[in-house]
Amino acid sequence: MKQNIAILTDSSSAIYQINHGYDNIFMIDLPCFIGEEIYTDFMKNKDEQFYRAMGETDLVPKTSQPSVIELQEKYEQIKSLGYTNIIFLPISKELSGTFAMGHQSRDLVEGIEVEVVDTQTTSTILTSLSIEAARMAKAGASVKEIVDRVLAIKKRSVYYVTVNNLTHLVKNGRLSNAKSVIANLFRIKPIIILNQEGKLVSIGTVRTHKGAMRELVNKIKQEFDPATGVLHIAHSGVIEDLEFIKSVIAEEIPGCKTEEFVIPSTIIAHLGLSSIGLGYVHY
Repeated sequence: MKQNIAILTDSSSAIYQINHGYDNIFMIDLPCFIGEEIYTDFMKNKDEQFYRAMGETDLVPKTSQPSVIELQEKYEQIKSLGYTNIIFLPISKELSGTFAMGHQSRDLVEGIEVEVVDTQTTSTILTSLSIEAARMAKAGASVKEIVDRVLAIKKRSVYYVTVNNLTHLVKNGRLSNAKSVIANLFRIKPIIILNQEGKLVSIGTVRTHKGAMRELVNKIKQEFDPATGVLHIAHSGVIEDLEFIKSVIAEEIPGCKTEEFVIPSTIIAHLGLSSIGLGYVHY
């Protein structure tokens, strides 16, 4: 029987921000909370509402993984469209319980095969993996071929981020080695990597926010191959920061292919509004 493969990802990716043109990509929301207020349905609402609410409160936002029932319903919805297989590409299991929920939910669904992949990544890298998976599925590749390709691309991809204020990262516990930076909380800007294990780890500090953005570009410059790669700029709506890092990229890595994204709400909830990310994907 010929496989008809759907790709499922979650709202930690930026998939809902772009017109990718693939009708075999689906998304499940990871809800965001500020106090008792819930923000979800990002495919419809995008990020503006949540960003605005974050800017108007001192409360630290929280996020949640989808429930087993919500994922079961999503699998059933996809099955009803005639798909025989789902490849689920969720946020890194080191950052969320979504991967575990995906496994639990698949045992409740009959008539469709579900492959839950430990992507060890999130945000814009996850966007690119989802689009590549959808492209391959449309071209007739098997589940194994797609998963192998996705994981190979992931190993050649890196995502760095810096924040102008560490409060959100420290309070919500998403930084794996937060203790190493808490002592200098108000005096330094961290250089954070989403490492190959899918953890957010501080790998250095810089005294100024602009200095930190320059350091992100320096890190990328040492690793990035413009011939096979695409550079990702993920910003939090601070246009001054976006224009600055673009100018540094133009100076240090001229002519490279770049794509711009807004940091997804699910991610910005943990980083804070003063964040900027820089990553790359090698195909």
